[in-house]
Amino acid sequence: MTNCPVCNTQVTEKAKFCSECGSQLTKAASERAWIIAMQERIRSARHNDGLYNVIIILGILLAVAIPFVMRFVLHFTMDTTSWLLTGVGVVILIGSVIGMWFDSKKVKN
Repeated sequence: MTNCPVCNTQVTEKAKFCSECGSQLTKAASERAWIIAMQERIRSARHNDGLYNVIIILGILLAVAIPFVMRFVLHFTMDTTSWLLTGVGVVILIGSVIGMWFDSKKVKN
């Protein structure tokens, strides 16, 4: 018995395809390693997308909610702290978008 290089399921040595994931078992070792590496990159990018989405929401809240609340709800003008928090929100938002872009480029390469 041997293990499938993609899903690690035990398969017979004569099997040409994995019974669990269907991957071809007669490929060269370098191709198997490439497939495993790409699957890991995709898993990593999917994991990071959730984190980036949370950070983007935080950035939007800081960049949009603070000026809205200060100006239209409380009827105050923006003070230095409000402008600072708004700027931090914009930086977080832009950083998250750039991070998602870099992650997507990593998966494509």
